[in-house]
Amino acid sequence: MQHFARTALYMSVASVLACVPSADADSALPKLGTVTVEGHQKNTLENPASGAEQGATISGHALDILGGAGQTNPYAAVSLLPSVMAQNPDPYGLANVPGGNKGIRIRGERNPHGGIGTVEGLPLSAVNPGPGEQFLFDMENIRSVTLLSAPFPSDKLAVFTTQGYLNSNVLWPRAKFGGEVDQSFGSYNFHRSFIRLDSGTLPTGTRVFISGSYTHADQWRGPGASPDYRYNGEIGISQDLGRTLSAKVYAAYGSMKENNYLPLTYTQASNLGQYYNLGYNSALTGNAANDVNYYGYNRQKFQDYAVFGELNWHPDDQNTLVIKPFYSQENGYYLQGLDNLGGKPGLRDWVIDHSLYGVVAQYDTQWNGNHFSVGYWFENLTPPGPPTDFKIYRLVNGQPVFGGYGLLARATADHVFNSPYFQWRRRVGPVTFTAGARYLMEQTPSFSVYNTAGIPDASYANALNLATSINPARSVEGRTFYQWLPYFSAVYAVNPDLDAVFAYGRNNGAPAFNNWPSVQMNIAAFQKAGVTAQRAWDQLAPETSNSFSLGLKWHEAAWYVNPTFFYATYRNKYVNAYDPLVGISYDQNAGVGRAWGFELAAGAKLWHRLSVFSNLAYDRAYFTQDLRTGSGAFLPVTGLQFPDTPRFIGSLGALYEYGRFSIAPTLQYMGSRYADTLHTQPLPGYLLANLNMGYHRRITHVGELTVNLSILNLFNRHYIGLIDSSYFSTAASGGASFYPGAPITVAGTIGLRF
Repeated sequence: MQHFARTALYMSVASVLACVPSADADSALPKLGTVTVEGHQKNTLENPASGAEQGATISGHALDILGGAGQTNPYAAVSLLPSVMAQNPDPYGLANVPGGNKGIRIRGERNPHGGIGTVEGLPLSAVNPGPGEQFLFDMENIRSVTLLSAPFPSDKLAVFTTQGYLNSNVLWPRAKFGGEVDQSFGSYNFHRSFIRLDSGTLPTGTRVFISGSYTHADQWRGPGASPDYRYNGEIGISQDLGRTLSAKVYAAYGSMKENNYLPLTYTQASNLGQYYNLGYNSALTGNAANDVNYYGYNRQKFQDYAVFGELNWHPDDQNTLVIKPFYSQENGYYLQGLDNLGGKPGLRDWVIDHSLYGVVAQYDTQWNGNHFSVGYWFENLTPPGPPTDFKIYRLVNGQPVFGGYGLLARATADHVFNSPYFQWRRRVGPVTFTAGARYLMEQTPSFSVYNTAGIPDASYANALNLATSINPARSVEGRTFYQWLPYFSAVYAVNPDLDAVFAYGRNNGAPAFNNWPSVQMNIAAFQKAGVTAQRAWDQLAPETSNSFSLGLKWHEAAWYVNPTFFYATYRNKYVNAYDPLVGISYDQNAGVGRAWGFELAAGAKLWHRLSVFSNLAYDRAYFTQDLRTGSGAFLPVTGLQFPDTPRFIGSLGALYEYGRFSIAPTLQYMGSRYADTLHTQPLPGYLLANLNMGYHRRITHVGELTVNLSILNLFNRHYIGLIDSSYFSTAASGGASFYPGAPITVAGTIGLRF
């Protein structure tokens, strides 16, 4: 699989940011074009989720537009939806932030382990500190991206679901021969090439596609590139095995290398006039305190693979059995300079080599007006995360000198999920009922931690072979959690143009695995506070939420209005909090909270050339009890808004077309927020403007030519976008790190589809 990617041909483009209105999928409302599974049609739109689900699907040409110029990151495609914060330090969405925080928050819920994101309904993202699924697939090979806010039905599977459900469906081989060639250029030496070729249906009934891409961009602040390179290769095969049986297989390979973006401290983030363009140092000085900020010592490199398949048996119109096996592997490293690593400056080298495998099987049947679904999901994840090893290097005259292992551990039990589920749906008069449940069994990993004295600068495998003794005070045993996750919804058809919807569901969130490296790297401070490694590990528990939504889906011939009220309660909430008895901030399942709010999606077609839309949200998400930290200290947070959660989020856009030309301006507003749990670090809100201009023309006997020009952050607003409070934070206390949003950026694309 590695070889086909390296030999693929690279020619592509990145599309640019714009926006198009959303409308109910079943209405005749402001539709700007027809969405097809295999095409890249002009003027497609965000399609709201059907039934009681709250969310939207982005498909067709909208992915070209909303996916941004980078065309690798599904978060960008959903960034304008209500209550969604999807941010990246890079204007093209190509920067992979070290660790598990990948830059998306929904209704105040963050994604702590890279665990949001499925592909074809398969949890390929899992607990992923590397780039993983988020950067593995070219968006040109994705036919749709769906984001649902909790609650959602039981057959929507993911390792963690409190923050929402984000699924990408791939563009399987097309029935007709064809292809796509795109080329993009933009600010900061951005260039991207993409090519895809489809065989069409062969005489054997087989369909095949193969694609490849190459992407590069310099950093917009400081030296280095993000990415220096990203190579990607994908192949898909589908085969009919008779009238009732079909099979598909899909493989993707990605190789990327990039420099990390410099995170700012809160003091620097509060003075963007001085520090907005601050990046890592371009040269070594010989002073260790300065050289930890050398750009060559802050980098990453990864290779990712994924293979998944689908066996579909449909003996008749009432019965279907689908079996989907999957496998993914990732290997690479993060190198990061820290001001305080064991009391003095140093480099932390985290080598990552892990894999996951599993299967999802589901049987659907219909009987007497009832639709039943029964399924099972199994998945095995090998750590990291959490991390199993860190190397430490000290800088002597600017050169790294091995300083020992900060952590060397072996996973004695993997992270395993088992989850049977069922679902029932029936229409009774004007009301459609859906009910179901998942039973989730989550086994957390166990670790043996080794004494590392005398172990040289060796590979992880060799270091384990050289280790002679286990440190029981730092080793831990995992356990298994059991949860019922019920779901119920009702959709009342008031009339053909108006539905009233209600839904309830329980969702599972992440155990605070990020406390593991915090404990291991600060074990003396935890032991002094009376917290052993096993006690800290035993305090982990899955975050749980109970979510309710109530709304209307109202659509007429020329406009639509979709108001929604939501309410949720949280236990064992995943938070990053400062522990005064330990002296650092670290992640804990210590929060009890509540969230409620209002969302409004609305749009209108004012006349045949002009459409407008707006997505608005008010989110009140706050703690209902004071936090009790792992050491037993209490923090007064009752009534305080969750960190990094603005109360107001909104977007506004328009699309005007004239002949072969189009223009689409958008505005996005983020309200003020606090970066920390105790509200000592306020950040102001901001308003961003983007502009997209397009041209398309069909060339006889050749195909469709498209040209796009995008201007992002049109008025060059300086603001803080992504906030990272993970253990990879550069703050000495383990507090948050801050990433400025990118300045004005111009990108252009020319493409040919045939």
